[in-house]
Parts: sequence; C-alpha cells; structure tokens
Amino acid sequence: MVDPGISRVVSSLDPPDLATLPWYGADHTLPASRFIPGLTPPREAPQAAAVHGPWIPEQWATLEPYLRGVDLFNRWYFWEAHEAWEALWRAHPPESAPAQYIQALISAAASLLKLRMGQIQAARTLSTASCERLAGFQGVWMGLKVERFRAELTRCLARVDRASPPIPGPGTPRIRLWDVLH
Repeated sequence: MVDPGISRVVSSLDPPDLATLPWYGADHTLPASRFIPGLTPPREAPQAAAVHGPWIPEQWATLEPYLRGVDLFNRWYFWEAHEAWEALWRAHPPESAPAQYIQALISAAASLLKLRMGQIQAARTLSTASCERLAGFQGVWMGLKVERFRAELTRCLARVDRASPPIPGPGTPRIRLWDVLH
C-alpha cells in the first residue's frame, strides 16, 4: 500500500500504523532506506558532524533537529534518528540536562537498532543507559512523558527475554509529544 503523503511503499519494516503516525517536524520525507549496520549496504562516507547553535529545552516544539529525530525514531529509522539528534547533543556540555536528555534518546534509538541487528546484550546495555539517564527527568520534558517512554522501552526489552516477537514490532516504543497532541 502507498500513502500519498509518503513517497515510498510501506514494507514489513514499517510501523503498522505508518499512514496515521503524526508528523512533528516540518520535513515529512523519509530516507530511501533504513541503515542497519551489517544488514543493509553501507552508506556514503559520513559527512562532518553537523553543528547546531545554542538551544534551550523550552524551544522543543520548534527545534527542527529534535522533531526530525522524533519523526524518524517513530518510523523505525533508528540510525537516522541518532544522526538527527547528534548536533543537539554536542551543542551542550555532556553533563548538562539537555545533553543528558538527548543522549538518552540516542541510546534508546541505538538500543532498538541493536535489537533489529540481533545484538541482544548490546541492546540491553543501551536501553539501561537510556532509562538511567531519563530517570533524572520527571513529568513532561521537551514534550515527552518521560516515565511512559521509559516504561515502554523497559517492556520492549522484557519481550525479548520471552522468546520475543520480531523487533521492531507492535510493542516498539514511540515518542509521543503530548503537548503538541493535547
């Protein structure tokens, strides 16, 4: 099936609700394919790391690299979501709250990518790191209900311990930006 808003064929690697997923950012395009190390052809040589100017968490609803990363993450482009968030992470000192939050999202994306690659122990390590970083954030932070996301990530890894359905799948965590939707 083809969604007119998405110029590519929906595949089994797509979320089942791809056609109805909300877009948060201005860019409603998707890469031609997902990069999965060891499973898909290598990409072109990486470009120099993007640089992003200073930003504050309160700007999240207009912070395009953040929103782009969320859109990619929710559509299971985990490698590409990490790339979208990288410049935001580097724009702050590593110990700062904004950097820790973005690093937690990057770790969550990397965890799900490792699950897709069948590297279960690496996925668990990255998921734990993500949840530990997110533990310092309460309530809604940058539009995300943090506790709900942590619970979804934890449940996703618990499924793997129980003979796991394919990853990604229906229980794959999603970043819902609540202030935008409600």
